[in-house]
Amino acid sequence: MDRNLLEQRLRTFYVTVLILLFVLVGRLWYLQIVQGEYFSHLADGNRMRRVRILPTRGVIFDRNGDVLVRSRPAFTVALVPGGIPQDSHDVLELLSDTLGLTTQEVTDFMNRGRSFPYEPVRLIRDVSPSLVVAIEENRARLPGVFIEEEWVREYLHSDLVSHLLGHLGIISEQELQQHGSRYGSSDLVGKSGLELLFEQQLSGIPGRRTVEVNALSRPIQTIGVIEPVPGHNLVLTIDRKLQRVAEEAFLSHTAQLRDEGRNAHNGAVIAMNPTTGEVLALVSVPSYDPSRLIDASERNSYYNQLMDDSSLPFFNRTLQGQYGPGSAFKPFIAVAMLEERVVRADQVFNATGVSQYGVRDWVIAQRLAPFGNITLNEALAMSSNHYFAEFGAQVGVDRLAPWLREFGFGEPTGIVVLPQEAPGLVPDREWKQNRFAGSPSYDQVWYPTDTEQISIGQGFIHVTPLQLAVGYSAIANRGSIYQPLVIQEVHDPEGQVVGVFEPQLLRQLDVSPSTWNAVIQGMQSVITHPRGTARTAFAEYPLSVAGKTGSYEIPGKDSHGIFGAFSPIEDPELVVIVIVEHGVGGGSAAAPIARKVFDAYFGLEMAEENAGIIQVVEN
Repeated sequence: MDRNLLEQRLRTFYVTVLILLFVLVGRLWYLQIVQGEYFSHLADGNRMRRVRILPTRGVIFDRNGDVLVRSRPAFTVALVPGGIPQDSHDVLELLSDTLGLTTQEVTDFMNRGRSFPYEPVRLIRDVSPSLVVAIEENRARLPGVFIEEEWVREYLHSDLVSHLLGHLGIISEQELQQHGSRYGSSDLVGKSGLELLFEQQLSGIPGRRTVEVNALSRPIQTIGVIEPVPGHNLVLTIDRKLQRVAEEAFLSHTAQLRDEGRNAHNGAVIAMNPTTGEVLALVSVPSYDPSRLIDASERNSYYNQLMDDSSLPFFNRTLQGQYGPGSAFKPFIAVAMLEERVVRADQVFNATGVSQYGVRDWVIAQRLAPFGNITLNEALAMSSNHYFAEFGAQVGVDRLAPWLREFGFGEPTGIVVLPQEAPGLVPDREWKQNRFAGSPSYDQVWYPTDTEQISIGQGFIHVTPLQLAVGYSAIANRGSIYQPLVIQEVHDPEGQVVGVFEPQLLRQLDVSPSTWNAVIQGMQSVITHPRGTARTAFAEYPLSVAGKTGSYEIPGKDSHGIFGAFSPIEDPELVVIVIVEHGVGGGSAAAPIARKVFDAYFGLEMAEENAGIIQVVEN
């Protein structure tokens, strides 16, 4: 071979080697120097995991310091999506069998965390020790799956005041975008009630733990920890014991009514301090168990069960239920009648039992003798529809509607709680014209018979139980109306008070003392008069009570039974409102429940013989 050709080839070879060495050295320099930090992070991403440490969610106390809701440590099954092999069918099948979930449910959980592949996705919380053992025994076959300790929500009293407290649920995509980086794709957040309204205060601030993991994405050692900050605590105005008494009284008495053939199941009870607006009991029946909406093994089935229930367990009747108030509305009509001077409290009226436009007294419907000559006192005590229809119509809707709005009807009370309360309805001429705008003109006109109907709590008028409680509080206070409160204080994790909810006087009604005296005396006669409609439920009661029974008529169905009262009259401490759907009479269906609430609050015993049910169906 030609020597020059050989030397040329050798030079070409050397140049090629040098170029390759230069490329390799340059590439090494680029990877290690220029991109060194980037690839270091990638390596750490495979070896290191930065795991959020969820904080302890805040405790919710009742007014006496009794714990209603707290968090406790428990084991949770979690997986790291990035640690699951590409061909993950066997892993997912084994995991779903072990957890009692479907493969699709596990896949859905895993897909929720794909945006953050090394952030743990929590599958099932508060698992049993046996399930922990099962996971650990199969850890080699379950890469990316591990057991972690987590705080889980604990509702200590099952369904007690559940509508107010609310419940937690897995965060949605929309909520995740709303809340930002503080939350992960499988975190629990407040979905209703105070859990939702105070989510930011209760949730706390997550911490972070940096751990080294092995090839199965299982933790080997902890490198560093940033501790989480626990959530704030809430102190409610609710009295746990009184709440329990109210719930049990409602359930036991409605069961008795059903034994007697009445279709009484659902309703509401409210107990309130009229002088502060503090709500002591807030009962909506039926209720639900918030803890069952956390457990993944039954969350979906229980939620669907609640949604399919025709009695609407999620529906908070105390705030959202809009009921016709029946004769329990008559004290407010009485104030308007007296203040507008269409009748005097001592004026005698001949109640023949049937008004000009056909409103009937309940005694006429039962083929009993009419009331005859009565004053306001007897009209309230015996609940004469004829009396209130007559003088309510004389007041007229143009003067009556403003008085009802002064008591707070027709608009939300302003209570700080979720879900938002219903406004109720105070109808007037303009409302009827708009409501029936598509109907013939004669349907749009407001007639005297419409005024008669709302004067006895029937017809278009609708109120919420909470509005009724605020209205009765106004009578008890002789005109002072307070915004209802369910929260007293907010405490930080160290126990320091960082928020106080003080009683707030909304307005003072301009009503004469003589009017208050006459109305309250008439309400007291409901309890004490020989023919008072609540005399049986409150027979020989040791404290002074002012109240009013009512029933709201529903075509083709049993009437709702309603009762409102406050005690003692001289220095009111407690207002109680009870509504029993389809309970028929307020005196028989609702008043005995209220009595038990008063008994519990004042520490009294209710004699068995005083718990009898009156046999007539009264207003």
